[in-house]
Amino acid sequence: MIGKISFRVALIGAGTALALGLGPVNASEIDDLKAEIDALQKRLAKIEAAQKEAAKTAVTAGETGGFKMPGSGTSISISGYVKGDFYIDSDNDLGTTFGYAAGIRLDGEAGDDDDDGAVGAHARQSRFRLSSSTPTDHGALNTVIETDFYGDNSVLRLRQAYGELGPVLAGQAWSIRGDDHTYADTVEFDGPAGVVATRTPQLRLTLPLGEGLYGQMAVEPAISGNEVPTFLAALRYSSGWGAVNVTGAVGRYDDDSGQNVTTHSLHVGAHLNATDATRVMATLNMTRGDAQIYGGSVAVGTDASGDLEAHDSIGGFAGVSHGWSDSMRSGVYYGWVKNDNPAAANESVQTVHANVIWSPVPQADIGAEIIHGMRETPAGAEGDATRFQIGVKYGF
Repeated sequence: MIGKISFRVALIGAGTALALGLGPVNASEIDDLKAEIDALQKRLAKIEAAQKEAAKTAVTAGETGGFKMPGSGTSISISGYVKGDFYIDSDNDLGTTFGYAAGIRLDGEAGDDDDDGAVGAHARQSRFRLSSSTPTDHGALNTVIETDFYGDNSVLRLRQAYGELGPVLAGQAWSIRGDDHTYADTVEFDGPAGVVATRTPQLRLTLPLGEGLYGQMAVEPAISGNEVPTFLAALRYSSGWGAVNVTGAVGRYDDDSGQNVTTHSLHVGAHLNATDATRVMATLNMTRGDAQIYGGSVAVGTDASGDLEAHDSIGGFAGVSHGWSDSMRSGVYYGWVKNDNPAAANESVQTVHANVIWSPVPQADIGAEIIHGMRETPAGAEGDATRFQIGVKYGF
């Protein structure tokens, strides 16, 4: 605005100086000069109006990254990545995912010729994420929509779709059963057995309780067929040395005969920043009638009398990751599950992941990983398999 005022002042001043410099002039010449100045001022006003109108539709940088929607205060961000996975299986053909070792062929079990091993590739993990942030009188209103191609037959599926205003989140997001601070950085999509990492529709409340400490409560849909939802509560603490998370869940399972049984689960997770480059982590998950552990069994069944009963599963993982440089990191992770269910396909499942990941630029990860899995049935039959996998991920 100051520049525009200065321009007008300069315009008038230039006209005055011109008039004075020309010496004596008649009234007609002064009127002509005034008319020219007035015409210039009208043209300037039109230019200013055009600039204001263009600003309404201009794309500008968003306050939270990305860009701002023209004519609004909403910032939009687009992100995601394209990932190609290439793998070699020994002893089994496990498909596009190692699957927590739950589907490994047992020793001596008949199988197709292809089950002796396999080579494969896919791009199913490729992901797209659209997020927004809009300032309001009650804080930022944030939304996220995220998809990938890990649906059946590589169909596009919904990963997350939620909105968040203040302490309240509604939609499909990561369940608070898991631990967003403690995770395994693996090349293979699913990661180790024994973890809990599910996305589900929910209504969630997050409340700060102190520096680095906050509590969460959530309501999630009931287990299939249930008449009541599942209730969850979590306590999370993080600091420079690491993080700790404890989550409990309670629900109910109902069958068609009118029987029901209470279900519950407990998750404890922690990681320790042993050094600036080394991270040690572990989680423990215990469930009854709540099939949420990767590699766990069917959680509810009937006993010999036909009465409904909940089965127990326990599992977790432990690992260490280390950054060798700004562009090179590696990790080793061990996961396990044990099921107390005589009708389960597996009494126990174990996996080991060891990898090295190189990031030549911040937007790219090129990783190589060896995965070994073992499983044992309640009858004592055993099986194991090994996979070598390379993943190349380019982000945007």
